[in-house]
Amino acid sequence: MSRVVIAAQLQQRFEGHVPELKTLHNGHFQNLVVGGGPAGYAIVSTLLDGGSWPTLWVDPAFQAGRLAQYLEVPANTKTKWLFPYATTPACGSGEPALEPFQGENLETPCALQASQQMVVLLTEHIFNHHSDKVTMRRGFVDSLQWLQDRWEIDDGQLTADRVFLATGSIPQEPVGFPGVPRISLDDGLVPSKLPGCVTSEDTVCVVGSSHSAMLVLMNLLGMDNGPKVVNVFRSALRYAREGPTGATTYEYTGLKGAAANWARERLETGYYERVGKLQRISTIDQHGSHALKACTKVIGAIGFKRSPLPAITVDGVPLRDIEHDKHTGVIIPGKLYGYGIAFPEEVIDPDSFANLLTDRS
Repeated sequence: MSRVVIAAQLQQRFEGHVPELKTLHNGHFQNLVVGGGPAGYAIVSTLLDGGSWPTLWVDPAFQAGRLAQYLEVPANTKTKWLFPYATTPACGSGEPALEPFQGENLETPCALQASQQMVVLLTEHIFNHHSDKVTMRRGFVDSLQWLQDRWEIDDGQLTADRVFLATGSIPQEPVGFPGVPRISLDDGLVPSKLPGCVTSEDTVCVVGSSHSAMLVLMNLLGMDNGPKVVNVFRSALRYAREGPTGATTYEYTGLKGAAANWARERLETGYYERVGKLQRISTIDQHGSHALKACTKVIGAIGFKRSPLPAITVDGVPLRDIEHDKHTGVIIPGKLYGYGIAFPEEVIDPDSFANLLTDRS
């Protein structure tokens, strides 16, 4: 079955049919999960597997979060590693959710479109088979107030014992470049959007040496009649390395997949610099200012920051500068938790480098 057909079926079967909030449980829930992306689904399915409900699940669209904006973007995770995500007890057999990967090489990454469709299919499974335990509501959570022994949600008509934040992240913007028009990283990552953003007369500055930066460079330099490009970077390129035991060094911070292959073949060899389409400038290079002055557009690819969170108060005191335990996700024990890219997990790779598990896209 083609991905186009799958996407059309999802549109017909699911979008627009999430029911209005049910008034079961007298408006009180054991769990509130904020966010319907991959992390949000993982929390909901884990709660179901653990026998914890009723759960209120809130998201504006239930279309796999920001994955829906990156359908053309190549992933950097081997396809086979995604399968356990779709085979927990709450998923049933998981087979329908794996349909988007039919025909894919399991040892290589594929486009994020397949992952997005998998998450939407799994979300649909919750909607169809667990609506007695999980109430899904389209919308946002604007405020959370801990009073006495529970969270009051927004106007207080709904309450919950525990809150799980899976609110996602948005690209950080680079500082400097006054007066230079910005192109969003979201547009830079999607090849079909770039022709509407740049012309052959532009010189585009791409800031960063991350996985996202490599994809943006690959997209810009692969355009027919595309712009000239200046790449400003602070760190040398770093590649993920899989060892003989299967463990990977720089698993979460190194280049992988299409970005790594392109960087080795085109960037490290100096190909685009030789043909005059690219200039790379280290931030410690004092001789690159003239090239930066020629830039007519700028794209930042320097990482992500948390999307805005609900306003949170505990016994009347605003909760600011929220920190989480990087191993457990705990923010307030027994009350508030954070997971996903907005609250990354710290892992240790085989060479004992600490990495924050953030964006694997």
